[in-house]
Amino acid sequence: MIEFSNVSKRYENGTRALENVSLNIERGEFAFIVGSSGAGKSTLIKLMLREEKPTSGIIHVNGFNLNKIKRRQIPKFRRTLGVVFQDFRLIPYMTAYDNVAFALRVTNVSSKDIRRRVPYVLGLVGLASKARIVPDKLSGGEQQRVALARALVNNPDLIIADEPTGNIDPELSFEIVELLHEINKMGTTIVMVTHEHELVSHFNHRVITIENGTVVSDTPEYQEEAGDYL
Repeated sequence: MIEFSNVSKRYENGTRALENVSLNIERGEFAFIVGSSGAGKSTLIKLMLREEKPTSGIIHVNGFNLNKIKRRQIPKFRRTLGVVFQDFRLIPYMTAYDNVAFALRVTNVSSKDIRRRVPYVLGLVGLASKARIVPDKLSGGEQQRVALARALVNNPDLIIADEPTGNIDPELSFEIVELLHEINKMGTTIVMVTHEHELVSHFNHRVITIENGTVVSDTPEYQEEAGDYL
C-alpha cells in the first residue's frame, strides 16, 4: 500500500525534515507513526498525500508513483484513500449527513448511491441519529466521527489519520481509535500519527518511531522504548 525508498525531504529554508527513510506498509496493516514534535511525522504524511514532493527517493502509495504522477492525476489518487485530520475540517454550515455526502458528490456519485451509502457509514460510526445536525451542535468526539465517516464513505483501501484524537477528550480518544481498529479488522489499511502513549500501548499495533527525520525503530507491536518518543 505504501512504499518509501530512501526518501529525503529538505525545505527551501534549509530544514532537513526527513533523511533517507525507507519503509513499507502492507495491505491490511494498522501502523502507528510516533515521534516527538518536529521529528518529521507531518512531512511524512504530506508526502503520502502528495502535498509535498520528496527531495530524493521514491514513493508509491496505492499503486501510484508519487514522483511521476501528473498534477491532473492527483485528485484521482486522493480519492483512493481517506484522510482524517486533527482539526476535523468539516464544512460548518452543512449537516453531518451533507458533510459526508459531499465527499461523494464531488466524485459524481449518483444521488441513489449517496442516499444508500451515507446513512450506512454514519451508522458505522454511531451517528445515525445525528445526521441532520450541524458540526457546532456536536461534541468534539462526534465531529471527529463525522470526519471518520467522510473518510470511509468512498470505501477506501487506505485511511491516513493525522493526530485524529488531538482535539478531543482523552476518554473519547479510545472510542475513535477503537473505530479505526474495527475498520482495520474489515480489511482497510490504517496509518495513524499520534503522540498519545496510552493509545499506542493499548491497541498494540505496529509502531514506526521517527526522530530527527529518520526511522529509529519499527516494531510489529508496541514496545516500551517507543514511549520515549511520545
